[in-house]
Amino acid sequence: MPRYMPRPYLQRLRRGRGMRRMLPFLLLAGILLAATPVLARGQSDLATARQATARFHQVKHAETAEYESTLDALGCFENPGVGGMGLHYVNWGLMDDKVEATRPEALVYEMRQNGQLKLVALEYIVPVEVWESNHPPMLFGQHFHQHPVLPLYVLHVWIWAPNPLGMFEDWNPRVGMCPEGVPVFGA
Repeated sequence: MPRYMPRPYLQRLRRGRGMRRMLPFLLLAGILLAATPVLARGQSDLATARQATARFHQVKHAETAEYESTLDALGCFENPGVGGMGLHYVNWGLMDDKVEATRPEALVYEMRQNGQLKLVALEYIVPVEVWESNHPPMLFGQHFHQHPVLPLYVLHVWIWAPNPLGMFEDWNPRVGMCPEGVPVFGA
């Protein structure tokens, strides 16, 4: 044993008292060490998703990549009192059972009052009918949830607009409501 350890400490450690007191801290340290790779991977996947979708700030690039506006079919999404969401551009060719950080099924744009669109979020979508697992899909360490109306598992990621409710929440109070005269989903 090293000479610098005080004798009473060594005696308590030998009798097991010190270890019993340290056990909760050791367990917590083990949990944190085990979670670190998962958290790091989620952050890495977010950075990769951000890099892969940066070009879609310009809607013309989204359209070139086969994303289509859902304004006529679904309208603009908002939840007054909670937050906005916006207009979805969906790539129907990606609607399958695959979940890929770099290939979101939908891009979410805030509809500005001046008619401009601003990319604010990504949405990952898996149709319920094609998902074979008993558990919902998962990405970035987050479980998808079932849409309250549509037969879809969804995960919003507010990667381009800070969301005070949380990065993976459906609604964002910092995103404006749909402009007047624009069809609204569910209205």
